[in-house]
Amino acid sequence: MIDGKSLWADRCHNYWREAQGYLKLILNSGFVGSVFFLFLFLTVYYQQFIETMPADFPVAELLTVLFAWRLTAGHIRTFVKPADIVFLLPYEERLRPYFARSIAYSIAWQSSYIVLLFMASGPMFTARGGSGTVFWVTLVLLLAVKAWNMLAVWYEQRLTSRGERASHIVLRLLLNTAVAYLLFDQAPYWLTLALLLLMALLYVFYFRMLKTKHVLKWDRLIEIESGMVLFFYRIANAFTDVPQLRKKVRARTYMQWAIPLLGGDKRAVYQYLYARSFIRANDYLGTYVRLLLVGSLILYILPSGWMQVGVAFLFTHMTMMQLSTLSFHHATSTWVDLYPIRPGEQKTAMSQLVLRLLAVLVLVFALIVLASTSVIFGLLTLVATGVLAFYGSQTLIHRKRGKYRRIR
Repeated sequence: MIDGKSLWADRCHNYWREAQGYLKLILNSGFVGSVFFLFLFLTVYYQQFIETMPADFPVAELLTVLFAWRLTAGHIRTFVKPADIVFLLPYEERLRPYFARSIAYSIAWQSSYIVLLFMASGPMFTARGGSGTVFWVTLVLLLAVKAWNMLAVWYEQRLTSRGERASHIVLRLLLNTAVAYLLFDQAPYWLTLALLLLMALLYVFYFRMLKTKHVLKWDRLIEIESGMVLFFYRIANAFTDVPQLRKKVRARTYMQWAIPLLGGDKRAVYQYLYARSFIRANDYLGTYVRLLLVGSLILYILPSGWMQVGVAFLFTHMTMMQLSTLSFHHATSTWVDLYPIRPGEQKTAMSQLVLRLLAVLVLVFALIVLASTSVIFGLLTLVATGVLAFYGSQTLIHRKRGKYRRIR
């Protein structure tokens, strides 16, 4: 007899028991320390910005963009497995308590993001009159809208066509944008309540009706769950070897020109292997580009001074740690061990690739600081991040494999 409640509880418990081991490694790593110091830097600047915020600064527009995205994003966490499409599909009617708990769990988890984002943006909102009752009413309404989105997502997952799902996402994004703007612009409450009533009617008379026209798509649920699990594994893979992580390879033929620039030469086996792996495998390239862009943006908006040097140093360290996972990307491949090459060349190739990538990062950061402040701080940024890039590429990136044990 299938018991949906106990089955969901067991799977949720098993997932977090496995995740707990990875979370311990993440929390004990230097990466968390880097993020903490970055948070302190940004907190100081954020408080200074609030105190001197111009009267014409578009607070409502900025918060609308942030919350419209966060309200629309999110999936239902079901903890389903590939084999369920065979063994649990016949018992779908008995699994209503299972999916009810999945929806409640996902609403609670996604609502925590809204609370954190709202608390972070709270000083900016209260500076424009959103204090007291207005503050808490706005938060409650945002949480209600988030719950509405998660319920709508559950029924959207029954749609087969990707285009249909995309059109529903666009619809929800427009509604979320309108609600968020009315709340942060402190429009008359009757306008906001009227829009919320429209969303409620849309849920009752449209989204809930989707279950009568479309059956539950188990393959879609498995695809979503697998994607969410792999996302966590990719984060954990930055701190330890994750056996469950499936290596995804993308062709990216448009990036082939970058392989020689990264030192990739077919006559140098490991240099060529690592260069191609960085561009094509998993999300190494995407992570590097995101850290480069985010770091550049923060350096550009920060006030001139030592804070820029510290942030540039922290982003260089975080990028170096992310790139270090490439060193054991092929650790489980027996074909790499068959190369008739000295083991020391593998370490040298890894150091050369990371040094080249960090050199680009260091140069971009130094130029941004130089353009936004004095020559002295630009040179300090270049020296500090350059020393870290050179030292880290030769030593620090090679310590990871021996520092952390593989979790099975």
